[in-house]
Amino acid sequence: MRGRVLILMCDSGGGHRSVADAIAGALEHLFPGRYQLQLSDIIADGFPFPLNLAGRMYGPVVNRLPRSWGLLWHLSNGRRRSPLLLRMVSPLGDGRIRDLLLNSRPDLVIATHPWGNHLPARLLREMGCKAPLVTVITDLVSIHHWWLCPDVDLCLVPTEQVRQVALEAGFAPEKVKMVGIPVDLKLANPAKTKAELRREMGLEEDLFTVLLVGGGEGMGNVFPIAKAVAHASLDLQLVVVTGRNEKLRARLERVSWEVPTRVLGFATNMPALMHAADVLITKAGPSTISEALACGLPMLISGSLRGQEEGNTEWVVERGGGLFTPTPQRVVKALKELLRPENEALIRMAEKARLAAKPDAALEAARLVDNLVSENS
Repeated sequence: MRGRVLILMCDSGGGHRSVADAIAGALEHLFPGRYQLQLSDIIADGFPFPLNLAGRMYGPVVNRLPRSWGLLWHLSNGRRRSPLLLRMVSPLGDGRIRDLLLNSRPDLVIATHPWGNHLPARLLREMGCKAPLVTVITDLVSIHHWWLCPDVDLCLVPTEQVRQVALEAGFAPEKVKMVGIPVDLKLANPAKTKAELRREMGLEEDLFTVLLVGGGEGMGNVFPIAKAVAHASLDLQLVVVTGRNEKLRARLERVSWEVPTRVLGFATNMPALMHAADVLITKAGPSTISEALACGLPMLISGSLRGQEEGNTEWVVERGGGLFTPTPQRVVKALKELLRPENEALIRMAEKARLAAKPDAALEAARLVDNLVSENS
């Protein structure tokens, strides 16, 4: 009989789902047919209207009101405030989350979203269900206290900074394992060469390729950066990924570009796009950073979302895998420097990105999950 694994994620941004997909893929890769995997959106499936729309509202809010989002993140974050707020909203989700657990009858629950920890942990206890609960923290440096539920059976963290925060929050040391942020296995092991990937995508095989992304929601100064790069008289081609931001995509598609440019919406082939690129321009999203590191792809980080992305830029720059370029002008200046024929900085950045990467994080997470299921059976 196959073990049943319920993964509680959320379609806010792209990171929670991408980590869930990476773990699911690694479980199937290592243990084919052993597990029956179910992914559920903890907010959309677990709460009634209007709270069930919160995940869908994340993109518009952080795009239009980034300062307000940062303020909300900080005001709700704290050892006392966070549990208090959860206790206030948890009765609203009790019924639906209980039904979700009853219907899925899991042998193990994995949470890749902070709301997938405290509420399910309490309900599993009340229901007498002995299924272990695993937290997989998807933020790189700065984390919200909603992530921190010492009652879980295992907490997988991305960095030493987050491990220390978990220990200070009362986690037993043996429950905390540092694995990195799980990413798609294709990121570390490309099946095709850079030239082959570019040819398949209709790109120039021998032209320096810049990949510009704004995360799953198309956040940040994507449009002015794209315009500045295209206008800089550099010998390159540009691929812009706008995520779910259809207004941004339509706006970019109306532009007459000075360099070969491809505009894409929500991309399901990020491993191929990253391996086809020479440099990535991105905001400091933790999953995007982890994916780029796994590819050995140098980064120009254009900014960060207040709250959960604070500290990510410094973390990348300290490890030599990227540069901080907070304005379109700084982006262009960095590209001009990196494109100088005698400059080997791009090669060094790629090497340091690989050193900072944890490309096997999903495999390690899958092995730990499998061990936990075996111990509990």
